Amino acid sequence: MKTLATIVIAMVLFTGIAGAQTIKGTYAIKNVETGMLLRIKDANTKNGTPIVLYEPQNWKCMTWDFKHVDGNTYQLQNLFSGKTLQALSASTGSVFDEQPIKQSEASQLYDFEPAGKNVFLIKLKGTDQYITSTGESEQINSLVKLAPKSGSKSQQWTIYQQSPTM
Repeated sequence: MKTLATIVIAMVLFTGIAGAQTIKGTYAIKNVETGMLLRIKDANTKNGTPIVLYEPQNWKCMTWDFKHVDGNTYQLQNLFSGKTLQALSASTGSVFDEQPIKQSEASQLYDFEPAGKNVFLIKLKGTDQYITSTGESEQINSLVKLAPKSGSKSQQWTIYQQSPTM
């Protein structure tokens, strides 16, 4: 009987660890190193507008709707523009800009890998490249770029629910 109870407890614990919770809703995405949020520069809706870091505000241009694709993969839709962020290429050092959403477009899909309590590494799907702050900790409108996994806080992101009205 003790063995059966041990097996049941082990299965419950394993299921809880193995089953990642799906992110649903609208969130701000905050860099752990800089404390700044991802946003479209100057709240511009034009295709090609850079994706930058900015001081936290409860604004639509800094809020992303998480569109679940599969597992820990998401497509992010900006509440202000209705568009998404996209790396200019999948190469190290590539920066991001705003583009219209295309269903299942690999360059617009991101894996949110758990890296601590409510902390994630955000990897461009199908690559070994992660969204990374450029390290300009107090620089408003600094760009984000792709870089290989480094273990640095510049690659760590937290999310929190946000429902802006402007």
